[in-house]
Amino acid sequence: MIRSAGILINGALCALAVLATAAFPASAQTGRNAGESPDRPGFQWTDHPTLILGPVAQVEVRARVQLDTHPTVTDADDERAGGLDLAKRRLGVAGVLLKIVEFEVDRELKDDDDPWRDVYVNLRLARPIQVQAGKFKLPFSLDENTSATNLNFIHRSMLGSYLSPGRDRGVMVHGRVLDGLRYEVGIFDHDGGHARTANPARVYGGRTPVARVRLSPFRSGARWRRTLQGGVAFTTSQVPEGVPGIRGRTVLDASFFSSRYWVQGTRRRYGTELRWQPGPFSIESEYIRVVTERRGVSVENTDLSSLVAEGWYVSGTWAVTGERKARGLERPRRPVSRGGLGAIEVAVRAESLGFSSAATGEAASSSPRAEVIVGNRDRAQTYGVNWHPHRWVKVQVNAVREALSNPALGPRPGHPVFWSRQLRLQLTL
Repeated sequence: MIRSAGILINGALCALAVLATAAFPASAQTGRNAGESPDRPGFQWTDHPTLILGPVAQVEVRARVQLDTHPTVTDADDERAGGLDLAKRRLGVAGVLLKIVEFEVDRELKDDDDPWRDVYVNLRLARPIQVQAGKFKLPFSLDENTSATNLNFIHRSMLGSYLSPGRDRGVMVHGRVLDGLRYEVGIFDHDGGHARTANPARVYGGRTPVARVRLSPFRSGARWRRTLQGGVAFTTSQVPEGVPGIRGRTVLDASFFSSRYWVQGTRRRYGTELRWQPGPFSIESEYIRVVTERRGVSVENTDLSSLVAEGWYVSGTWAVTGERKARGLERPRRPVSRGGLGAIEVAVRAESLGFSSAATGEAASSSPRAEVIVGNRDRAQTYGVNWHPHRWVKVQVNAVREALSNPALGPRPGHPVFWSRQLRLQLTL
């Protein structure tokens, strides 16, 4: 069923790609027409449909639709087949005013408690100093701050989805200094949307300072080493007494650690990241550790050992059709509409997400005020193929193997290891 539906929808999307190519000439797909002034008023199709108001303003319309099959989960004695789901429908505008003020407004077009995504302005004072204010992602985590349009896999890493802060309201100063050094320093109302749930009884961090520094050490020399980049990030916030909103969920968003342990005190996040994109290859890796204090929450009102969440991933990709990863695969060298195969990429990711207490050495307990808690860890491997038949079309197929150290706390007690597979069709403008 899934295979048949996938073939039909692939054909439909390829047909859309051909129609789009016919409607917009090659020069419009890759940039402005030769010799055309970038400040000439009118409508232009660059990377996105764009309205040019001379040197005063430039406004882009952006849209993304993602159609997913429901995950098919298989193991030795069970199989669940899935249908189709319109996962995301996002519409937004972005632009520049007077070549100084950048802005972006994005909204999810579906029922959601918080449909507004990025809503911000950015003041470009100079390359070393820019100021951004509004609602946007905290500058923490490489994976979380990669646009969903450009992800190497259908789902973000567990680390990016549950340990990184996510979006919040705040202000940030950022820029590039010394050519290869980028910095981002800001303060936000809370510690991001990922620390909150629909349950209002769950607690999360208050005002959150954040800092991130990224270094590209080789800005000259051989091309293969210029894309090497590493970084570190840090946040801190105060969490009131209660049960925390940060929890453990699998790659496909099933619970394997629903924290019931009381916390109170300082929450600190530490993160490191690495990305390298030599030619058609890419390597990415991250590590995040979140430590939340449990001050005065024992049955005797004394301190307990901190609640610790940590995760990591290592991933690699290879564009078998030869496109340079640093430039993106969304513009295939030979798109389907011109008789080619499009861009084809294979990808693999290994990752881990775990929860525990800082204290060890005594019997673990599930009591909300236990010194040593009953933790859990999910280890996953994702194998994927990405196909870009055309500039605005992307097809992804993923197979995921997950293994829980404590399956009794997972979505399928008695099954520590399980596989799942999923297909995504994405159309962007």
